[in-house]
Amino acid sequence: MVRYTLLLTQAGENSSRMSFDEKDVSTEQYSSQTHPRVSHAHEHGSGASCAQATKSQRAQAVDRTSPSQAIAPIRTHIAPRRFPKAARLRVRRDFLALQRRGKRRYCPHFVVILAPAQGTRSRLGITVTRRFGNAVLRNRMKRLVREFFRSHQSALVPAQDILVIPRAGAEGLTSAQVGEELRKALSLGARTI
Repeated sequence: MVRYTLLLTQAGENSSRMSFDEKDVSTEQYSSQTHPRVSHAHEHGSGASCAQATKSQRAQAVDRTSPSQAIAPIRTHIAPRRFPKAARLRVRRDFLALQRRGKRRYCPHFVVILAPAQGTRSRLGITVTRRFGNAVLRNRMKRLVREFFRSHQSALVPAQDILVIPRAGAEGLTSAQVGEELRKALSLGARTI
C-alpha cells in the first residue's frame, strides 16, 4: 500500500483546502491480468517472438500457390520508361556545348535545342529560370517535360541531345499540350507511348 499526498500551495488559501490525502491506494496489479506484449494463441503471430521465414521458405510459399490463386497481370513488351543518369544532361559544360553547337527550334511555349548525341542514347536537359515562376511551377514543368521524354525516348532515332527551355506562359499547359508542342518541335509523328 502506498500513501499519496497532494499538497496544493497557493498564496492566500486556507490550510484546510491546501492538503488532499488519499489513503490506502493499492499499487498491486491483479494476477489475472496478462502482459500486454505477450501474444495469445488467437492473435496474429507477428513480432519478435515469431521466427521469421527464411528466403527459401518464402520462395517455396510463393511457388505453392496455384495459378487460380495467383493471378498476375499479363505484361506485353513495354518500352523502358526510366530516366537514368545516363539519359540526362548533368554537367554545365554539356549544357553550354549543346547551346553552342545545337540547332534551335521555337514553339509557342518552348525553345528546343537539338544536336546529335555524343553517346549511343538520347539525353535530356531542362533549363527553367526563376523568371518562369516559383519553385512549384518550375518543378511541375520539369516533371511534365521529363515524362514526355520518358515515353518518347525510343522514338528519338538517331540519338540526340535535347535541351528544353520553357518560355513564359507555359506554366498553365497540361501534359497533353506539352506533349503536342514538344512532339512538333522534335518532328515526331503520331503519339508513341
